[in-house]
Amino acid sequence: MVLGVMAMIKIAICDDEKTYIDNLINDITEIYGDTSGFQFNQFSSGEDFISEFSRGQFDIIFMDIEMNEMDGLKTSEHIRSIDHNVILAFLTSYDKFVYLGYEVNAFRYILKYQPRPLYLKQIKDTIDEYNRKRKYIPVNYNGILKQLMIDDIYYIEVYSREIVIHLLDKTFTTTGKLKDYEQELSGLYFVKSDKSHLVNAANIDFVEKDKLLLKNGEQLFLSRKHYKDVVDIFIEYTKSRCV
Repeated sequence: MVLGVMAMIKIAICDDEKTYIDNLINDITEIYGDTSGFQFNQFSSGEDFISEFSRGQFDIIFMDIEMNEMDGLKTSEHIRSIDHNVILAFLTSYDKFVYLGYEVNAFRYILKYQPRPLYLKQIKDTIDEYNRKRKYIPVNYNGILKQLMIDDIYYIEVYSREIVIHLLDKTFTTTGKLKDYEQELSGLYFVKSDKSHLVNAANIDFVEKDKLLLKNGEQLFLSRKHYKDVVDIFIEYTKSRCV
C-alpha cells in the first residue's frame, strides 16, 4: 500500500496590504524551501475575491479580517455559502477577533505580529492540514481503482486476513497487513486502539477508558495497552488546530 498525493496546492491570499501578501509568500518559501509546489493568487479586497471565486478554485485561503468595505468575515461567509471544504485561515493584527473564525469554520486564526516561531508554525500547520487531507489510499474495488481520501477514513481493521477500510457509511475490503498501513500512515494522526484496529484521530469524537466514540456514532474497543497512545495522538491532533 502506497499513499497517493493530489496535485499542486492552490493558495489564495486576500489582504489589502500588498506588503503582507509578499511577506506571506516569502514566509512560505522559508518554511518549505521553495514554492514550486504552490500556486498563489493574490486579492486586495473582499469584493475582488468574491467576484472571481468559485467552488473548488482554491485549496487554502489566507484571509485578512480587517479590510475596507467588505471585511474578511463577510467575505468568508460568502465563501462558505459556496465551498464548505476549502481550508480557511484568518489573518489579523488584533486578537479581539479570535472567536469570529468559528462562525465560518476557519481552521486557524493567525496573529500577524506574534513571536515569529509561533507564527511560522501556524502557517505550516495550515498547509500541513491540506497536505494531510489530500493524501489518499488507492484501492481496487470491483476492478475499478478508487481513491479513498485520508480524511474520509474512520478506521482500518484486519478481519479474516483481509483489510477492511471503514468510511462514514461504507466499507472497502482489500489485501495487506495492518502494520503496513500503520507505517504508511505514520504522522497523519492514525493510531491503533487494539491489535486489530487502526483509527483516524480526526474522526474520534470522545475517548473513554475502554472505548472510543467516533463522529459517525460507532464505538470501538480501546485496550489498556493502547490507551495512552490513543490519548496522546488525539491531543496532538486537537492541539494542531488550536495553537
